[in-house]
Amino acid sequence: MIPDPTKPSAGAERARRQARLLEGLRSFVAREREAAQQNLLDVWRQPLPDRLAKGLSQRFLRIEAGPEQGTAWAYIDGGESRFREGDLVCLHGGSPLRSMLSREAAFEAEEEGRWLLRLKHAQAVIKAAAGEPCYADPDDFDLSKYYDAVLDDIGETIPPSRANRCLMPLLEGRINHDFDPRDFEEAEAIALNEGLNPSQAEAVGKILAAEQVACIQGPPGTGKTRVLALSVRLLVARGERVLVTSHTHMAINNALNKIAAQGVRVAKIGRPAQADGLDPRVILADSFGLWHGRPQNGGYALGATPFATCTYRLENCEFDTVVFDEASQVTLPLALMAMRRGARFVFIGDQKQLPPVLLARSILEDVPGSIFAKLTLHNVDSVMLTETYRLNRELAAWPSAAFYEGRLRPAGPNRDRKLVLRPREDGDPYDAVLRDPASLVFIPTLDETARTRNPEDAQLVAGLCAVALEGGLTPGDIGIVTPFRAHGRAVRNSLVEQFGWHTARAIVADTVERMQGQERELIVLSLATGDLRFLAMVAGFFFQPERLNVSVTRAMTKLVIIGPELPPEFQANDAAMAHKLALYRSLLAAARRIEF
Repeated sequence: MIPDPTKPSAGAERARRQARLLEGLRSFVAREREAAQQNLLDVWRQPLPDRLAKGLSQRFLRIEAGPEQGTAWAYIDGGESRFREGDLVCLHGGSPLRSMLSREAAFEAEEEGRWLLRLKHAQAVIKAAAGEPCYADPDDFDLSKYYDAVLDDIGETIPPSRANRCLMPLLEGRINHDFDPRDFEEAEAIALNEGLNPSQAEAVGKILAAEQVACIQGPPGTGKTRVLALSVRLLVARGERVLVTSHTHMAINNALNKIAAQGVRVAKIGRPAQADGLDPRVILADSFGLWHGRPQNGGYALGATPFATCTYRLENCEFDTVVFDEASQVTLPLALMAMRRGARFVFIGDQKQLPPVLLARSILEDVPGSIFAKLTLHNVDSVMLTETYRLNRELAAWPSAAFYEGRLRPAGPNRDRKLVLRPREDGDPYDAVLRDPASLVFIPTLDETARTRNPEDAQLVAGLCAVALEGGLTPGDIGIVTPFRAHGRAVRNSLVEQFGWHTARAIVADTVERMQGQERELIVLSLATGDLRFLAMVAGFFFQPERLNVSVTRAMTKLVIIGPELPPEFQANDAAMAHKLALYRSLLAAARRIEF
């Protein structure tokens, strides 16, 4: 048969399809960047008094040289901003648009009354500030050029780059599902012999045996990091070069600590300020080239952000396996940054927990969201871990039914545990809440006019914390979760008034996003909002199922929810919102209601 010259060849059609896909990714990255810049400008254009009142700006009395080159101490002028360690800020004399002193300054550490900042040209900035007050506002880092380089690499076809050969079929949905049954059986047997439960052992088997991709769904408290650590140990034992990565240094460090505990020689690539909480057994190196004593012929694991693969830190490094922790929060473009350096890919996450924060909508329907969500969209077989060692029996019941089809089961010593406080002769309402035998308690908000900040509820939270501490809990046993940064500030201020700065700071009180991956004996979920009209306006955010799931699954033995009740007339306009409202109502119905 003579080919029809008017019909494109299969190769030409594939090339056009791939070009469209890459262009869609470039568009997505560009629109995210534009949205981020617009958000910054919207903040920067607000009057300074408004920014200070909202916690969007922090006033410093002065800045001076820090403990090492490139750092500065900034002495705060009271109040509490929304900023947390790890944030990027800009420094200015009152307006980021007219009196900028420095961009992309990293907020590295906080002491009472001062912040440690790492910034470019620190000495020049200190000199320019001249000992006068200055301000910090939000800032961000433009990764566009790195994303462009990654997509150029993936798109390279003459000759095809390694990234093109490995990743383009996967992006098109042509995923290799094959696995080696012998590797599976051997790894599963090792895992069972080391005390992992059957679903964990199956996950280890899948990770070791998969030809191209393995996806592990780890609901709260199911031991996903234990699965990750054993899997990495076995991969290293067979001589592989393994990169462990995620969207935050906290997630990477937590994974590396568990890997080091398995006796694996492991390194973290990054700056000392990014090593918070890192086990001393994990070697810290500024770059791969400066990891002295590293194995020369494979058989090692290292941790770094995907961004590090685009810089001198991991320049020209290639890996046999790239492992993503908290994969449900890793966007596709960010994942590709690390994936282009690997041949096999392991994704450990939970699509029922928080997705990535996205600012723009892509022209490709399946690009928004996480790499984990994209792969499950293409029907990659995943293994779900089914036994939670965090939540006791009562606390596991609601999320299991609401999100995991009843498959999430409490296990281990925590299954039947309850919150136990030291005996006390005289009780009070706060004490009654925590000593109530119910592990799940609901208290209606004290201010039905509150929106994103509720001082009355903040005082209630502080009172509950006081009783918990008197009863024998430590500050590190308590966590406060809230959807709004403004209310988080109100809670922290109440804690400082009640306990002083040092004790208050040891009680984590933050947004849901900051609490994912953490657990506490006692969690207080303080939702702030009482105004139903306002609640209707922010319902999509407030009742987001993934946000609700993360919020209620941080607690081990006691969860106290302080928030709004929904009257029958509070109804949804569509089926999706009706489902969200039904979830929230079912949560309150599962709790013991206590009037305060």
